[in-house]
Amino acid sequence: MMKPVALILTALLAGNAYAGHGEHAFKMEQRPYQQPTAIPYDYSPYSPQTTMPEQCRDPLVEQYIADWEAGKIDFNTITANDSIAKDQRFCKGLDNDGNILEVKGCDLNNAPVGYLWKELADYPLTIGITNGGKSDHEPHFHGQPECYYAVSGRARTLADGEYKWMEKGMYFYIPGNTIHNTPITEEEGFGVLYWYPKNAHFDGFKYYWRKDVKNLRVAEEAFDRVDIMRKAAMGLGPYGTNEARFK
Repeated sequence: MMKPVALILTALLAGNAYAGHGEHAFKMEQRPYQQPTAIPYDYSPYSPQTTMPEQCRDPLVEQYIADWEAGKIDFNTITANDSIAKDQRFCKGLDNDGNILEVKGCDLNNAPVGYLWKELADYPLTIGITNGGKSDHEPHFHGQPECYYAVSGRARTLADGEYKWMEKGMYFYIPGNTIHNTPITEEEGFGVLYWYPKNAHFDGFKYYWRKDVKNLRVAEEAFDRVDIMRKAAMGLGPYGTNEARFK
C-alpha cells in the first residue's frame, strides 16, 4: 500500500491534487504561469511532400486549397470566415521593431520587412496565409503542431536535419514543440497557407523565440544547432545579423 505522502506526490505530479483532510481539504492545480517552458526538438522529422500529411487533414483547409488550385481565389481575393472580426480582415505585417501593422493595399512594397499575412480563421482551427518577399525569419517553436501548403514560389525550410526546398504545391508538417524556420532567399519570394490542426483561438498560443529560453541551456543549445544548419545551408548568420543579405 502507498503511504499518504506518496499518494499526494503522485497526484501532484499529475497536475491535480487535494491537500488537507475532510471539509478543510483544498484543491491544488497547476496554473498557466506555473507550466514549465518546453524543451524544443531541433527540427521536424518530416520533409516537405507533394501530398497532404494525414496529421494535417481538415475539410476547411482542403476547401481553401481546392479553390486555390482551381484558380477561384488568390492572395487578394481569399476571404476569412466569421471567426475573424471584420475590423481584422486586412493584410498584416511587421515593422523593424516587430510590431504588427496594417500593410496598405496588401502590397509587399509597403511591408517594412518584406513579409505580410492574412488571418483566415480562428475557429474551428487557426488558419492564415502569407506572402513573402526576400526576407529572413526568426527560428521559433510553440506547443501546437503546424502545417504548411506552399501557394507560391519556393524557400528552404528546416526539415529532417537540414534546410530542404519547399516549392509551390508542397505540404509540410511540423509537430508541436519543434523549432521551425523558413528564410526566403529567392527573389521570386514564397507564400504559404498555414494552419494548426485541431487547435483554435490563436490568442491562447505561446510562441517561444531564442530570447524566451535564455539561460535554459538545453533549449539554447537547440537554437545554436539551428544556427549552424542555417549557416551550412544558406550562409546565414544568426537571425538579426543578415540585414545586408536581405536588402
